[in-house]
Amino acid sequence: MTHSVKPVATDRWRRLVLTMGAVLLAAPLSSKAQSAGAPARDPLRDGGRSDETARPIRLRDAVEQAQRNAPAAVAARGLERNASAANRSALAAYIPALTLNAGSARTQGVQFFQGALVPLRGDPWNYNNGLAASLQLFDGNQRWHELSRSRAVADAADAATIQARFDASLQTKQQFYAALAARESEAAARALLTEAEQQLKASTARFVAGVATKSDSLRSAIQLGNAQLAVLTAENDRRVANAALTRVIGSQVLVTPALDDTVDALEPLPSEQELEQLIARSPTVMQAEANLMAARAGRKAQRSTYLPSLTMSYNYAYTQTSRTFSSSDIWLFSGGNPNRQQLNFNFSYPLFNGLVREQQTVQTDVALRNAEAQLRDARLGARQTLTQQLRALDNAEARARVQVAAIAAAEEDLRVQQQRYALGASTLLDLLTSQTQLNQARQALIQARFDGRLARAQLSALIGREM
Repeated sequence: MTHSVKPVATDRWRRLVLTMGAVLLAAPLSSKAQSAGAPARDPLRDGGRSDETARPIRLRDAVEQAQRNAPAAVAARGLERNASAANRSALAAYIPALTLNAGSARTQGVQFFQGALVPLRGDPWNYNNGLAASLQLFDGNQRWHELSRSRAVADAADAATIQARFDASLQTKQQFYAALAARESEAAARALLTEAEQQLKASTARFVAGVATKSDSLRSAIQLGNAQLAVLTAENDRRVANAALTRVIGSQVLVTPALDDTVDALEPLPSEQELEQLIARSPTVMQAEANLMAARAGRKAQRSTYLPSLTMSYNYAYTQTSRTFSSSDIWLFSGGNPNRQQLNFNFSYPLFNGLVREQQTVQTDVALRNAEAQLRDARLGARQTLTQQLRALDNAEARARVQVAAIAAAEEDLRVQQQRYALGASTLLDLLTSQTQLNQARQALIQARFDGRLARAQLSALIGREM
């Protein structure tokens, strides 16, 4: 009785394993998925599968488009225009202010005078025009300090524009590299899927032949299911990364990194000493220096309010009447007609204005102290970021070199374990351990490449220069 049940149970297990293997091998990865190809020597360099609906774009083109469309970059260019207009306005304060006016009126009818209605007499049309000019001769150099402040603000706006451009470049590179990493992760997931499919076929064949247990086949089936889920996750990550890249560059069409765009063939970085000299003129430091200059000029301009001011003004007024309307009479400036000319000099020295000047003086002093602290922090922060990103770049490059060797070793170990398992010299657990180590090495290489690319991009944004 016992001997007759075992073959029936074994046949059931074999049919179950064969059914699970067939279902998993035939299960599509997605509505648009295709069967995975043969594993390449370096699957990460293949870049995975590109999105058929996305337009390929190179990194340089993506950066240029982002610098045009990024809201922060557009706002920075607007601030630069405002600062330039303010600078021109401060310079125009040395030019006399001119005002020209002209008008005409027609008066007729009657008026009530001493209890009786009296008709209006004289010419019904009245013309008047005038010219006024004023110039401040002395203001305690307040205009000069305001001009210096506006120039410093314009310099700060220029530095802010440069910083905004490189911030847009950094965000674009970050999303571009994230899309590349997602594509490489998809390639690694597909390579793992191919290996899992081959392993399921091998373990199923060994189980049917009676040289392996059902546990090996079931574990292989679970491994294949996990590999399929990993591919689905990688595909979703790639699509999300492409959508993020599209938003960063402000494109109306979905984009994806071009397959022929290589970001690893870059020029060598300057030495650390050269980089330390470059950060002294970085956009962040230059903006902080310009803000400090503006604060100093603002304090000097505020102190000028304690000095007197002298203003000169000139006025010319002309009036004339006529029985008929004539447009030429409106603009008639002639000495033979009734006119009045006046030249005035006005001296002003406010003695007390409710301590408003004192309050404004304190505010400008506080603004100056804040600007000095911000400049000091900007210089120290730039030095800290330089050290941090240089170390991160060195670490990422070292990790990438180690992981390339680790992938080669893991691939060889997996090949040996596959052969040993086929001969029955090793267990499935040893084989799965080798596969896990290979997958971990691939993911570590992807992360190392992403960290290195991002560190270089952050260095470019720090010094305001493409590297």
